[in-house]
Amino acid sequence: MAKLNFSWDASPTAGVDSYKLYENGEMIVENIGVLNFTLIMDGKPEGTYEYYVTAVDEDRMLESVPSNTVSADFYIPKSPENLAVSWDS
Repeated sequence: MAKLNFSWDASPTAGVDSYKLYENGEMIVENIGVLNFTLIMDGKPEGTYEYYVTAVDEDRMLESVPSNTVSADFYIPKSPENLAVSWDS
């Protein structure tokens, strides 16, 4: 199972209650109440993905500007080839 592990520093703004995680500009997880998150990559196509987080206030009305962006190259290992078997007697 392929996983990406994210961590970040807490927003210094009072009243921040959760975070959102974005992948390639699209929000993929909201209401993250901790400063780290593990994303399971199973089922995703190979490629380079870009991520950032935003801070959300306790009323979920205001959202910060994005954090810095990080990128991850995701690939699926290729199967081994030319498997052979022989008998020894």
